[in-house]
Amino acid sequence: MSETTVVRWGTAMNTGLRIAAFAAAVAAVFAIAFGVGRVAGPDPEPTPGPTTHQPATHQGESHGG
Repeated sequence: MSETTVVRWGTAMNTGLRIAAFAAAVAAVFAIAFGVGRVAGPDPEPTPGPTTHQPATHQGESHGG
């Protein structure tokens, strides 16, 4: 009767392979986020509407002096 060795993923992966898999996963997440950002795009600038801001005028005002 032959013995079969069961190897789990956690024990079969060495440190270098784990780091490479992590780096690939991080790169994939950033690539997907970059792609979604390119498709969605930034918010467009709002079109300037009529302004209600009146410049302050200081003609003839007294400052209590």
